[in-house]
Amino acid sequence: MTDIRRVGSGHGGGRPDQIIVADLERSRAFYELLGFEFRSRNRRGAGPAEAWVSTNPGRTVVLHSTSFASWWDGTAPQPSPGGPQLDLELESVRQLEDMIAEIRACGVTTVKPPTDMPWGQRFAIVHDPDGHRVGLKAPLGERTTTDS
Repeated sequence: MTDIRRVGSGHGGGRPDQIIVADLERSRAFYELLGFEFRSRNRRGAGPAEAWVSTNPGRTVVLHSTSFASWWDGTAPQPSPGGPQLDLELESVRQLEDMIAEIRACGVTTVKPPTDMPWGQRFAIVHDPDGHRVGLKAPLGERTTTDS
């Protein structure tokens, strides 16, 4: 399991990544595979989860149900495949390879297999349960046995 405290964000400023999802529990399970831990949020303060807020230091991800999102945003956003990409910067190629193996074993779609890029990173892209792209990056420096 990845220690998310060692995962960086593709942007600075500490603002949370808000992700609208069709199935909160399915999406929470996916992001837990990436090392996130969550606490529930409900507009009334108690009751079933309407959102999950990550509790890991360094990066905040908030998963919103469509009904909860439409409560705080009158435009009633719906999950949409594609769209923005959430990038996670991992500490090592081994961490990236281990994460890819774990999430593939759970049936997660790999959009771009781990590939050594000319700018010095190994880079892969997976889809979360709603089709959002999640980029996984690690600095090169060690050779891997996984072919691209």
